[in-house]
Amino acid sequence: MSDLKFFLDHLRVSKNSSKHTLAAYERDLRQLEESLHKNRSDLKNAKESDLQEFLKVLREKEQKTSSIARKVSAIRQFYKFMIQENRIEEDPSLFIESPNHSKRLPKAIAPETIEKILKTVDEGAQYAAPQHSDSKALSTINALQMRDRAMIYFLYATGVRVTELIQLPIGNVDLVGQYAKVLGKRNKERLVPFVPVVTRLIDEYLNEARPLLLCTGQEDPKTLFIGIDGEPLTRQAFWKTLKKISFVSGLDQNIHPHLLRHTFATDLLKSGMDLRSLQLLLGHSDLQTTQIYTHVAPEHLQEVIKKFHPRGSKG
Repeated sequence: MSDLKFFLDHLRVSKNSSKHTLAAYERDLRQLEESLHKNRSDLKNAKESDLQEFLKVLREKEQKTSSIARKVSAIRQFYKFMIQENRIEEDPSLFIESPNHSKRLPKAIAPETIEKILKTVDEGAQYAAPQHSDSKALSTINALQMRDRAMIYFLYATGVRVTELIQLPIGNVDLVGQYAKVLGKRNKERLVPFVPVVTRLIDEYLNEARPLLLCTGQEDPKTLFIGIDGEPLTRQAFWKTLKKISFVSGLDQNIHPHLLRHTFATDLLKSGMDLRSLQLLLGHSDLQTTQIYTHVAPEHLQEVIKKFHPRGSKG
């Protein structure tokens, strides 16, 4: 079943949507689908830039504001559903702007929620101990606990995208210099520093856990983080791991990898980091993309604006 049909069935069965609503959603999303196909993409693999281009074309055709707003609503509802059903890991509609509303703010995880997540991975509570005294199974669980702890701390401490995390080669991690070289969108490389606790956790994982996850005689995939079968970790496997951690932490909020990236950015901005530095850390090609975070903590931004805006120091 296609993603679109699955979504429409959900609206009809779970939401009891009317035929008129279903027809409107299908029409709007089919239009987006056609636009994506022209750019050799599809609904499941669409990027934010694809959606922005679609809306730009609509505006250039002078479509009514109400019509564009309806399409934006349909797009957001579709990708919200895709996230909830674990069909995608990052919501490309997160920052698209409705003509009737200001741009949505990035969500950030509350400090107490972060503490619950870190406490869970510190304790390794996401994995149950084997019922029988099986030393091999226990060793594997310990290895997975160390891996998850290193991954979550690394993700929260660097703000990298989940794809950048799972594709990170071992050779791109410098534990002495405490930084990693990640390959971002459009194959752009950047350096991301990390704090000493991450250095310690990665070192522990590399020396004690990773060798246990590799199968005997198996070729090393050379990616930093690997799965239980010794293969490179997949996005889906990491998503399931984070979902399990969230569940064990007793969280009602739907925690997904991109939320940790938003939280990283928000926390740094609140601490006084300037937008240009934040842009480099996040790997945004355009400062305007980073500026969405300025709405999150306005009380910290007066000095940033004065410093970076061309007319910021003038009355």
